[in-house]
Amino acid sequence: MKVLVIEDEPVAVRRLTDMLVEMEEEVHIVNVIDNVETGSDYLRSAGDIDLVFMDIEMGNNRHLETFRNACTETPVIFITSYQKYALKAFQFNSVDYLLKPLQRDALEAAIRKYKKWHGQLKSSLQRQLAGILDNISTKNVSRERFLAKAGTRYISVSANDIAYFYTKGKLQYIKTCRNEDLLIDKRLDEIEADINNTDFFRVNRQFILNYSHIEKVHAWFSGKLKVQVNPMPYEEIVISRLKAAKFKKWLGE
Repeated sequence: MKVLVIEDEPVAVRRLTDMLVEMEEEVHIVNVIDNVETGSDYLRSAGDIDLVFMDIEMGNNRHLETFRNACTETPVIFITSYQKYALKAFQFNSVDYLLKPLQRDALEAAIRKYKKWHGQLKSSLQRQLAGILDNISTKNVSRERFLAKAGTRYISVSANDIAYFYTKGKLQYIKTCRNEDLLIDKRLDEIEADINNTDFFRVNRQFILNYSHIEKVHAWFSGKLKVQVNPMPYEEIVISRLKAAKFKKWLGE
């Protein structure tokens, strides 16, 4: 928790900071500033302050208006010697209003209130953001077309027209639905990163199959699987025991 203190009484600063450090292991007092205008400027430039402690008696109305403009999103706990400033304090994004001399139980209650209304909200937003980012990072952004060659001619092949990708020798190919074999200047590792993993699956080092062109799957030796596809491949397609479970799950097990 990053805390900014705006207070011009050294004794009050020491009492507050000592209590905070003692009460909260994760508190980090980023700065102590003794006037409202400098505190407002710091708050605007820092941008990531979690909580402000401020003596509301430090500035005139103009200074306080400057501060209010600077802390529109940052929670504030006001500390003062007089009850009369309470109404003014709650014109701000105020969590609580504490009287001097500062008492530990009052400070603890204010921190609990801050955590309840701001800490939980921040954690919730962070979890939502993490979920969104995780979804973005894992979402498959698939290529809809692949550039291939037939002799000296380049052909743009729709992913829907591809039965499977395969490698033979040192070359990579697209097998089309019409049983054409077209050269593609991409390794299967690169292709795997581009495909729609709902429709395509990398079954082994030689083949990436389109779900729509899988005709039969047979149990094979030692927990392996043998896959029959159309058009017929140049060699048998066998899936290792280690990859078989993932493949069956992809099929809809």
